[in-house]
Amino acid sequence: MFRSAVRKAFEITRAEWLGRAVRRVAAVVVTATFAATAILAGAQPTLAAPAKGQVDGPSSSGAQARRGPGTVYKVAKRLPEGRGVNIVCTTSSQPVRGTYGTSTIWNRLDNGRWVPDANVYTGTNERTRPECPGTGRRPSGDDYPYSRSYGIDRWAMYTGECTSFVAWRMEQVNGYFHNHMWRHGKKGHWGNAAHWNDNAKKLGYRVDRTPRMGAIAYWEAGKSGASRYGHVGYVVSVSSDGKKVTIEEYNWGKRHGYGKRTIPVGNPSGYIHLAPGT
Repeated sequence: MFRSAVRKAFEITRAEWLGRAVRRVAAVVVTATFAATAILAGAQPTLAAPAKGQVDGPSSSGAQARRGPGTVYKVAKRLPEGRGVNIVCTTSSQPVRGTYGTSTIWNRLDNGRWVPDANVYTGTNERTRPECPGTGRRPSGDDYPYSRSYGIDRWAMYTGECTSFVAWRMEQVNGYFHNHMWRHGKKGHWGNAAHWNDNAKKLGYRVDRTPRMGAIAYWEAGKSGASRYGHVGYVVSVSSDGKKVTIEEYNWGKRHGYGKRTIPVGNPSGYIHLAPGT
């Protein structure tokens, strides 16, 4: 966030500000050049050098570093007032009010934790780094951490259900996920699988009939054998001719158990593209 020029003018001179602006532009040019070179070389572009920030919480109370971009995620660590932080990327999530206003920007730090931009002084009210990419991971196999437990998982879903397994996959490919996650200032609620389509659209995620590896396959209530609660699965792969899709899932055919099947692309109601690159 950007401190009020009236209240904080003494903390930065015009010369300093211009110097920072020049360095910021130079950094953008270098980053763009590097990214273009990486793409031409066939490599994956890397994130730009971290932007610098300083913890500036309300009433000098510091900030909470969380496991995801929102207060629904657990606090990983409390950062003291004035602590320097390195911002690697950002996203728009839950609005947070700070000393100098409200912002929906959340900053991911170089240690993987998240802090609201409202609690970090960066010299601007805008993003200092672009949207966070997905993790790039495309997991497969029964690695679900709640296969032998019953209750509520860390995403606020019922364990052993299809929704809980897909929440696990989305945490793996997107970096974070929660039943009550925010996006662009809107609070979502995934709930039963039959509601995932509508919630995804509400939060601004792309929903269509085209599967991609890492996407979510969803079935509306009663579709292709789904119950009145609907069903969701994780897209492992798509056939070369685009006619078949292989999905992983829980609680289909085997109660609270893992399954994998290859089905026609049109068998699900559609596909939700939550993680970048899917």
